[in-house]
Amino acid sequence: MEIILVGHAHTAKAFKEAVEMIYGEVLNFHPIDFTPKEGLQSLTDKIVSAIEPGKTASTLIITDLFSGTPYNASAELVLKKKAADVVAGMCLPMLLEVAVNANNMSVSQLVSHLMKIKEEFSTSLSEKMTTNAKEDDF
Repeated sequence: MEIILVGHAHTAKAFKEAVEMIYGEVLNFHPIDFTPKEGLQSLTDKIVSAIEPGKTASTLIITDLFSGTPYNASAELVLKKKAADVVAGMCLPMLLEVAVNANNMSVSQLVSHLMKIKEEFSTSLSEKMTTNAKEDDF
């Protein structure tokens, strides 16, 4: 499976670097930056260029923000069957999960898995402390 990361400014590249800092080289992650000088069409063209011919059904696009330009460009490509799916909300825990599972799941399985565990991607100390205190009472 090929993973295309698309984000505002240089977030996609930074997230790939963070994943590689933890797991080592991730060859199937392809970051695409969206800079202030670009528009929807130029970003769409960059995404299309990153999709390997014959791999559209096994290409997942992950964007930083739902309904932003990176997502809109990606959604258009998915609707035109030029990529399998697009997921918004790129964050390091999500990408670590993708890195571990991308070669063991289909795109639809991986997307389903991410949607089931998405609430695990963020937490707060106060919530954890409250949960632990309740568990200690039993």
